[in-house]
Amino acid sequence: MSLTQIQKLQLNKQVDRILHAPGNQPVGKQQLEMAFVFDGSLEAEYIKTTAQDAVAALKAHDKIFQNVRSNVVYWGPEKICTEAMPMSFIQMGKPFMEWKNNKVDKSPKLDELCAYLKLYHARSKCIILFTQGDYELGDKEKVKQSLNPFLKHKLLWVTTNKMTTGTAIFMELIRE
Repeated sequence: MSLTQIQKLQLNKQVDRILHAPGNQPVGKQQLEMAFVFDGSLEAEYIKTTAQDAVAALKAHDKIFQNVRSNVVYWGPEKICTEAMPMSFIQMGKPFMEWKNNKVDKSPKLDELCAYLKLYHARSKCIILFTQGDYELGDKEKVKQSLNPFLKHKLLWVTTNKMTTGTAIFMELIRE
């Protein structure tokens, strides 16, 4: 399964909105930095085609995506790790060649991911999270603290049927 044409347009629109937020635009000749976060419980073929389609859509949309410092973050139930990788490698499917599906009873925890992203990927201007939506919330207050003040403006949550911004997730947590 890959992204539909409408999903590609939504992705481009949401990423543009994130990059044009106040204080989030690259300054001068500063290189754009992005993070692509992949839920370890996703099927290898699904995540490969979705990531390839997303990178191709971004590159075709604007020339700013031709030279991006990108990080691939693997989000599993046991650990979270990062690998620096050019977007062209993601488009070729390199990070997914040894992808292992983690079909385990324990769901990954959102509070741990948000804390990790705030600590290690604060420099990224846009963080795109590919997930199926099955996760354990963990400590709700810790998630809110990690999303605030800036992570909520940089996060884009991509599931099989919708895209949600970090701000919408933050507002949902406040309402509960």
